[in-house]
Amino acid sequence: MSRRVVENTGSAARDHLANERTFLAWVRTALGLIGLGVVLAKLVESEGTVAEIAGLVLVVFGGGVLVYSLARYQRVATHLEEGKFPVSKRGPVALGLVAVAVAIGAFVFLLV
Repeated sequence: MSRRVVENTGSAARDHLANERTFLAWVRTALGLIGLGVVLAKLVESEGTVAEIAGLVLVVFGGGVLVYSLARYQRVATHLEEGKFPVSKRGPVALGLVAVAVAIGAFVFLLV
């Protein structure tokens, strides 16, 4: 597989490196969600508990974030090569809403 090399004019290198840092941040977030899900699922030993189900949901959501991050990285890289930048609204909003739901779920879990 050959690498595509673009001319470093203006902010091309800076933009592509920022895209890569953003991708790595999404991956870090996804791995954190997956790790939290595994820990949560393993905290409770009996099967079918709320913690186990919540852990599974976090692992699945973390996997979804990984897929989204790769698609977003590719889309932004393609647009940057064309001299454009796609504004993302749905992904960050969805992640934020799920994070709020997880926080509420954790709060309820700690109260019970």
